[in-house]
Amino acid sequence: MSFRSSLAILVALAAAYTLGAQGRGDGKPEKPPHAEALELIFKSQQPAKFDGAKDDWWHDTKERTWVVKRPFAPGVIDSTHMFDVSFRIDGKETAAWMVDTRKGTLQPIDVKLRKP
Repeated sequence: MSFRSSLAILVALAAAYTLGAQGRGDGKPEKPPHAEALELIFKSQQPAKFDGAKDDWWHDTKERTWVVKRPFAPGVIDSTHMFDVSFRIDGKETAAWMVDTRKGTLQPIDVKLRKP
């Protein structure tokens, strides 16, 4: 087998592998689990719960930040579906939840009791 033939086979195998990897699933990109945690909050909470009813959110220029993280790495306890989610306005935490995307549940956390 010549070098050219070997190279052609190698390129064909690489292309087939790449196309096969992209063809898995239903063609839609997989949604990150962190996004599922946010969706659960958006669907189940009133905006005033996380943005403050008195804030003028249509006109102010305050930075709003969502922070989504697992409470600990998966291991002995499976935390792949557990998320600690918080919402901050200008760096100040205004709302927080413990979210379990597997169960579809969320539990509000009193931000006054959390450490800054």
